[in-house]
Amino acid sequence: MPARRRRHPGGVDPTPDLSTRTGRRTAQHDAAKVFADRQVADKQEQRERSRVQREAAAREKQRRELSEAKDAAARRLKDVRRRGASAEARAEVEAAYRAALDAVLRDEQGLPPADDAPTEVAAPAPADDPPTDPTAP
Repeated sequence: MPARRRRHPGGVDPTPDLSTRTGRRTAQHDAAKVFADRQVADKQEQRERSRVQREAAAREKQRRELSEAKDAAARRLKDVRRRGASAEARAEVEAAYRAALDAVLRDEQGLPPADDAPTEVAAPAPADDPPTDPTAP
C-alpha cells in the first residue's frame, strides 16, 4: 500500500529548508510577503472605518440641521399664531413648517429629499390659433 499523502504545515508548498541559503531567502521572502499583505489589509480596513465614520458624521450633521430647521419653523409658526397675523402669512409659515417636518420624516425613514420645485412641463399651444406658416400666401 502506498504512503498516504499528508498536508505540509505550510499548506501545499513544502516548508523551505532553512539550512541552505536559498531556503532562508525563500522563507524571508515569504514572511515579507505575508507582512506586506497584512499591512495592505490593515490600511484598507482603516480606510473603510474612516469612510464609515465620515458618512455617519455627515448623516448626524444633516439630521441635526434638519431638526434645527424644523424647530425654527415651529417657533416662527407659534410667533405668527400669537401675533394674530393674516391668514396668508400664517399659511406661508405653516407651509414652511410642514416642508421642514416632511424633510425630517423623510430623512428618518431613509427616503431621498423631496424636490421643492415641481418639474416644468411645456404648455401645449392653444388649439384655436392657426399655425403660422411662412410659405402660406
